[in-house]
Amino acid sequence: MQIIGKVVAINTSDGMANLSIVDQENAPWNIKASLELTFQIGHVYIFEVEKNLKERISYVVEKYEAVQNLSIEENDRFLRMFYPSSPYSLEDSKKVIYDAIAQIENKIVLDITKSLLESNEKKFFIYPAASRMHHTYVGGLAYHTIGMLKLAETFIQNYPYLKKDYLYAGIILHDLGKTSELTGVEATEYTVDGQLLGHLVMGALEISKMADRLGYGNTSEVRSLEHMLISHHGQPQFGAAKRPMTPEAVALWYIDTIDSKFRVLGEELNKTEVNHFTDTIGVLDKVKIYKE
Repeated sequence: MQIIGKVVAINTSDGMANLSIVDQENAPWNIKASLELTFQIGHVYIFEVEKNLKERISYVVEKYEAVQNLSIEENDRFLRMFYPSSPYSLEDSKKVIYDAIAQIENKIVLDITKSLLESNEKKFFIYPAASRMHHTYVGGLAYHTIGMLKLAETFIQNYPYLKKDYLYAGIILHDLGKTSELTGVEATEYTVDGQLLGHLVMGALEISKMADRLGYGNTSEVRSLEHMLISHHGQPQFGAAKRPMTPEAVALWYIDTIDSKFRVLGEELNKTEVNHFTDTIGVLDKVKIYKE
């Protein structure tokens, strides 16, 4: 018998791993497994089980697979059964972002951006954009990127001195480090590297490594992309290693800020009755917004 479920609790009181799980219908199940097997609370697994003849309400694990080990398509499908998700499908997210990459004309910028996305594709299109502040759901990182790309189109139309190649690449790469900074959608936490280095620095290091691999080290394109990533939080007190000092870096900072704040505002307004205030919104300095 197969059960797809998310582990919500584990205890080992009787010499077995006693798993409390919920299936995609949120129905509870009790499953027993050997202590030699490893499971994590908040993670989704495909269980092959046999009924426990001693206890009618429980089952024994014969074998199992963590959904995070499956293909990107299967991982996305199973996680969306248990966790909130982006309104964009995986297929649509990939199309929008790869279409934007195809518009980059500078070969160095194009090659670096495309290569980095392809090498991090599974995590990039599945991961949230943060653990709690904004876009905290399956596909949230890609959805945040799409929102920023849409804003960038109007920025470039209104301010034609902005270089589209750098702005598009900076947007697509700016949070790439979060694929190493965070553990994923399931029970999202910060990794040790994420806490010690942070995604701005980690993303810039990935650009440097990929540039060397492609033979583009010590080019002005690489320097500009690295600057955009280490400065995209704008101010040192918000984690920026440098203040933005190119037009595209400044635009990236503001576009990132706008999308992260306004997406959360929209989500809070959707949960709020007319003529009432939202709950306090963390990304808006913990203010409440009135819905007229």
